[in-house]
Amino acid sequence: MTLKEQLLQAIETLPSDHLAEVLTFVNSLPGKPRNTSARSFLAHLKTIGTWSGDDFQECLEAVQYSRGEIQFDHNPNPFE
Repeated sequence: MTLKEQLLQAIETLPSDHLAEVLTFVNSLPGKPRNTSARSFLAHLKTIGTWSGDDFQECLEAVQYSRGEIQFDHNPNPFE
């Protein structure tokens, strides 16, 4: 069975209330970037900019206070 046939079969079995969501997703695909390489990721990072809020210190402290100590369980199977 081809991928297209599998998609058509999956669409046939969907409840009708999900069809609009599927159509919206399919219509959004041509506008999505297809290149997910590291180069495209770095290019995206350049568009983000810098911190513009006045709560940087507050957010940084929230991250620091929410950190906990890590614990490693060397037992590979927790059910044993």
